[in-house]
Amino acid sequence: MAIKHNDFTHTFTYEKRGKSFSRLKEAFNLVIEGYQDLRAEKESHYLYLQNIIEHVSVALICYLEGGEIQLMNQAAHELLDRPYMSHIRILERVDPKLSQVVSELKSGERRLVKAVINDELRNIAIQATEFKLQEEAFKLISLQDIKSELDEKEVDTWQKLIRVLTHEIMNSVTPIISLTKVINLMLTDEQGGRLALSNIDGEDADDLLASVKTIESRGKGLLHFVQAYRNLTSISTPKYAEVDIYELLNRVNTLLKPELDKRNIDLYLSTDQNLHIKADSELIEQVLINLIKNAMEVLQGRADSFIRLAAHKNQDHKVVIQIIDNGPGIEEEFVDKIFIPFFTTKKHGSGIGLSLSRQIMRLHKGSINFQSLKGEGTTFVLTF
Repeated sequence: MAIKHNDFTHTFTYEKRGKSFSRLKEAFNLVIEGYQDLRAEKESHYLYLQNIIEHVSVALICYLEGGEIQLMNQAAHELLDRPYMSHIRILERVDPKLSQVVSELKSGERRLVKAVINDELRNIAIQATEFKLQEEAFKLISLQDIKSELDEKEVDTWQKLIRVLTHEIMNSVTPIISLTKVINLMLTDEQGGRLALSNIDGEDADDLLASVKTIESRGKGLLHFVQAYRNLTSISTPKYAEVDIYELLNRVNTLLKPELDKRNIDLYLSTDQNLHIKADSELIEQVLINLIKNAMEVLQGRADSFIRLAAHKNQDHKVVIQIIDNGPGIEEEFVDKIFIPFFTTKKHGSGIGLSLSRQIMRLHKGSINFQSLKGEGTTFVLTF
């Protein structure tokens, strides 16, 4: 009866009823003590878990399949501005869009939602985990307001971009202004009036023509720069289709083989069987061609140079394409700048290739990263 009613305060005394009763009561007391230890252990584990849950700054909500909330930490109360929530449907009163995403989110999925809470716009990253406990289905939701982190990153990105833009524009505008001043002096007399062209001697005329040509050249460079910016901001929407990775890599290899042979660079392919992705093959080709051409640039003039294209599935069952070269590697000072639009270390580079590639991969819900060792080479990794 004590076990049935979860009452473990009872103890059994030893009355003089013989050895069998004494041993029976001793066994009962051991059972009661065992339950007391289990309850104490359970309560300490619960307290331990509670402290961890309350300590983390990420908002956590755990609820049953029917929607009844079983756990909600202080961070969740503060984020949602709700002192108490008994059911997950109450989220609709906080923000209907937030409620919809939480209900639609599958286990392991992650989404970013813009929600208005207390008249304040928040960027909330939401992740879901589903699990079963004693035959009951639970859903654990984590919510994290990353607006401040995004704002910080945005400001940092803008600052880097403005530095590059300023540098590029100044490189064209400064000589144009300087040469315009020189031309102005050549075409005016001491009183500031217009000088007759017939009064300009042959040497000055040559200087004048050279200056105009330089202004034209820098003007074209500036126009090219603006057109590159337009290309960066107007990527076409991907047309998704089933893409065979082996065929894709073979196509790129065939396309670039004449140029690779001309530069004495070997290209190797290694790919797992039956690898497919949903993608716009033309856009992904553009990314691969850009990365291979970058590798060709850094391998120029190096002995035994090679590029390897490798494709496989990683531990998370995601398709990965690697572009590996044995070049000099990326200088440490450039590591955090290579994806910034218009940043380039090449003499005639536009600086939009890697930036464009990253945008294309994001449109495909994928990513582009790299590892580089100085003197040993660089590996760019496309993850789908």
